[in-house]
Amino acid sequence: MKTISSAVGAGKARRVARFLGADGKAVLVAIDMQSSSGSGPDLDVVVRVAQGGPDGILASWQVARRYPEAFADCGLVLRLDGALTQLKQYDRGDTFSLMYSVEQALTIGADAVVIMGFPGAPDEHLSLQRITKLVGECELVGMPLIVESIPGTWSRAVPWDAEHITKSARICVELGADAIKTMAPPEIPDLAQVVADCEVPLFVLGGPKKDTEDEAVKYAADVVAAGASGIAFGRNTWGAKDPTAMVRRLYAAVHGKNAHQ
Repeated sequence: MKTISSAVGAGKARRVARFLGADGKAVLVAIDMQSSSGSGPDLDVVVRVAQGGPDGILASWQVARRYPEAFADCGLVLRLDGALTQLKQYDRGDTFSLMYSVEQALTIGADAVVIMGFPGAPDEHLSLQRITKLVGECELVGMPLIVESIPGTWSRAVPWDAEHITKSARICVELGADAIKTMAPPEIPDLAQVVADCEVPLFVLGGPKKDTEDEAVKYAADVVAAGASGIAFGRNTWGAKDPTAMVRRLYAAVHGKNAHQ
């Protein structure tokens, strides 16, 4: 007899399917940090990105509110944390805080939410407590939670090597993350170790803009070949000469086929 799932569990499964392909892979485009930098992509770049057919877009509140049509055919992953800007000098520790609630994410139609996690940071308890708080809220309504796992924060309080990337991701999963966004180790084959110890989808972030678009596409293909579930690229997509064409190239590299084929 088929087991009947709960309504909440069914809701989470449906939302995951909005940004994770049937092959278990995804091309995610990050357009979610302008609220910190006050600069970045053109205001309408999300429309051009959406035309390329990504699986999902990580967006700030204003991007999601200004261009709802961009998310008609892909998942909306709403950034919930931040509340700091680059107008002042970043502290070395965790200066993030929650800006929006899961209830607000539901209101705007999000298919998932994303926040930072900093295992290994001197003040790691701050981000880990935010994660567990949101895990509780997300579980009540069937909202997938993606954690951007950064060992030791951006100041690299611990090395960004395979060991620490693996442990950081595992910690975030054990706290309740439904998916992980993190960097690949310096040697891409070592990513297999990270994936082997991560029982949820793992998306590799793009980091600084690559020297060429060909390099970015090859990097996407390489991390997927090493075991990643996909990518979550920002400036390497919206910063391309033609964001629509770049998303299509990345989609082919990750899925092995053209967008919406």
